[in-house]
This record gives sequence, C-alpha cells and structure tokens, in this order.
Amino acid sequence: MEPTKAERDESRIQSLERGFMVLEVVARRRDGITLSELSRTLDLHTSTLYHLSRTLVALGYLRSGPDDKRYRMGRGIYQIASACLDEAELSATVEPYLDRLAAATGEATHFAIWERHKALILTRREGPNALQITERAGTLRPVYCTAIGKVLLSDLTEAIYDEHVAEIDFAPVTQNTLRDAQALRLQVDRARREGIAYDDCEFNPEVRCMAAPIRDFRGRVLGAIGFSGPVWRLSLAGMNDFISVTRSIAAEVSDHLGFRPGEVTPDKTAAKRRANG
Repeated sequence: MEPTKAERDESRIQSLERGFMVLEVVARRRDGITLSELSRTLDLHTSTLYHLSRTLVALGYLRSGPDDKRYRMGRGIYQIASACLDEAELSATVEPYLDRLAAATGEATHFAIWERHKALILTRREGPNALQITERAGTLRPVYCTAIGKVLLSDLTEAIYDEHVAEIDFAPVTQNTLRDAQALRLQVDRARREGIAYDDCEFNPEVRCMAAPIRDFRGRVLGAIGFSGPVWRLSLAGMNDFISVTRSIAAEVSDHLGFRPGEVTPDKTAAKRRANG
C-alpha cells in the first residue's frame, strides 16, 4: 500500500528540508544574503536560521564574509556540482560511441559506472532493430548477474573484491543467476583475461548482454560499455560476432580518455593501488 501524504510528510526531516531551502535561496543571490533577509524570505525565525546557516558554514556548503555578514555558496557545493558535471561530461563523451555500438550490433547499448556497490546505468542508446530492450538511465543493477557488473568487478584489488563479494547474497533473479562466489570468480577472471564479460539471461530470463571495460589515463576501469538484446535474436554463438567491435569501441573510448596501454598497464596500476592502501 502506498503511504499517504500525511505519512510521507511525517517521515520527512524538517531540519534537512530547511537546510536545502537555505541553500536554494542563497544560490539565487549572487551578492550574498544576510540572516535577516533569509528570515524574511523563508518566513523562519532568525534563531532557527542562525543554527542552520552556521552548520552549513561548518560543513563548507556556505561561507560568511567577516565584514558584511552575508552568506554565499561555499566550496562544498561546487565540489558536488563538479562531480555531477564530470558525470554529465562523461556521458556526453561516451554517447557517440554508444551510437556506433548500437549501429554495429543492432541492439540497445549502455554505459555503467560504480554506485553504492552496484552498477549505475549512466547513459544508454536505442538500437536500430525492432523490439528494443528498455533500460533507463539512472537505473542501478547488481554486479553479480550483469555483464557490466562483472567488468567493474574485474578491476578491483583482491582485498576490495573480497569485501564486495562478501556483501553479495546471490539472490536468484532467474534460473541462470550465479549462485555463489566461486561461480562469479570464474566469470570475473575470464572478463579480466579476455576484456569482455557476459550475462546469459542471469538478470532477465529473456535478455543476453555483453560488456567491455572503459579505462582512464591511469589504467583504471572507470566504467563498462555494452549492449543487450532479446534471446531470440541474440544467441550465445551470435554474440561472439560482436566481441571484436565491442572491444574495439571500448578501446577507442579509453584512448579518448587518455589510456595508453604501453605507458600504463592495468597490472601496474593495480599494484600502485595496493601499495597506496
């Protein structure tokens, strides 16, 4: 049963809402805003706003001038905005390559990154074939039963990999879902060796997927690019026809992002990450 409006309102945190209200008002005032002006704008008592504002200043999301006592946006907000911009720019960079992969395979394509121990579909593209697999951007997918997830897992150090896998409950999504850490390890090792990963109806009983790693200038896997198609159109044998083009397009994106295999290898990068803890 859906919660009522009263229940939704009750579950909301008032101080958090007010904190964001303050940020929104300050963001619209280029010259800053005083506490009394905030009070009038938001119809809140100055004592309440004082504590909220000082907390936001302490966290770095607001700053206050020593002379004019006006609140302005702080560095913390710009750091958050920068992170969002980076993802937007990354999407814009990858999307033309997704279009090419969709044209080559005829299937829907997608690009995923890590998010809270899961694979986040950052952006996607439709393929030219009829009856496309719909997978919205912004969707989170488990890593143990998806091709994109196996690619992301393939770059982790042993310690971090073990931490991730220890948290997986291996809940069966379909009859083909991997059931334990040993089965997953075999597929992740294969993805590491071959630079390609598969999902044979493990997340959706009617869908097969393939994915390859995207590396940055340090050699780190920052994402996975892949495609998905219905089982009646995409057999396991038929998927082999697209290994080369998937790897090739992934390599082009990596090159665009500064990855030079001869200069920085994945193994050397992993070793550096282990050494740095």
